[in-house]
Amino acid sequence: MSRFIRPVLAACLVLAPVATAQAQDWRGTPVFGQTRLSGGFTPDPHTVQMTAGGNNDAGQLGGGRCAGMIGNNPDYVLRYSATDMPLYIRSNSDSDTTLVVRDPQGSWQCDDDTNGLSPELSFPRPQSGTYHIWVGTYGNERARATLEISELSDSGTYASGGQIDLSLDSNFGGVTLRSGFRPDPHNIEIVAGGSVPISSVDDSCPGSVSSAPDYSVTYTGNRNAPLVFTFVSDDDAVLLINGPDGEWTCDDDSDGNLDPRVSYRRAQSGTYDIWVGTVGGQMANGTLSVSEIN
Repeated sequence: MSRFIRPVLAACLVLAPVATAQAQDWRGTPVFGQTRLSGGFTPDPHTVQMTAGGNNDAGQLGGGRCAGMIGNNPDYVLRYSATDMPLYIRSNSDSDTTLVVRDPQGSWQCDDDTNGLSPELSFPRPQSGTYHIWVGTYGNERARATLEISELSDSGTYASGGQIDLSLDSNFGGVTLRSGFRPDPHNIEIVAGGSVPISSVDDSCPGSVSSAPDYSVTYTGNRNAPLVFTFVSDDDAVLLINGPDGEWTCDDDSDGNLDPRVSYRRAQSGTYDIWVGTVGGQMANGTLSVSEIN
């Protein structure tokens, strides 16, 4: 009897470490570090250089929805304090990479080719908490990759050589307002800046913006009330607005203290697409205000 038990026990001892090695150790020390970010963080995107890939098959995670080969420990850990802004996690590489994220609820989120061969995971209403992140590759190869953590909707928004594009979704959403709206002013926190020169649509105005609008206001008025847009920050900011009539309006310092102000005396009903730029090319936190009070 004992002659048959010993081989079985020996086989179990050999196989057990293999099963353990395949499990993702999300509590393990992140290979390429960690960070704490809060809504409205700058610079945006937050980037991390890393080597993607590993020995573990991600296909065992996310109910079989995940792909690629990843490491045992997380590549990176994000501790995030959410506001009302979305959260995007991306990987950029010359190779075909994949993303695996364990979100604050303990669920596995995965993506492969959202942006060509580059993966992106979006969290429209992110939770505060810890995001454990792996960047994978296909096969056993390793690849140089850049992890991006962003609150901006388009991975190309701040790419050099981009263009202002009215068709893109607003980076920070939008609002519908009727004349007499309360509270007045309507305020929204914005991260201003980008790499697209404002001169591409208005050569009288300095500064640069993102490709996508930062905010949109759909307004219903009666042409008897003004509509005033201001942006207050610690930096030299610029406002660029495309109004319901398709005309561009830009301002640099009309509100004083390097703050911009755009006023429509008899505001038309329709959509106002708003870009908030900076003169020096840096990113800047500030408050965009919409008011009917001159």
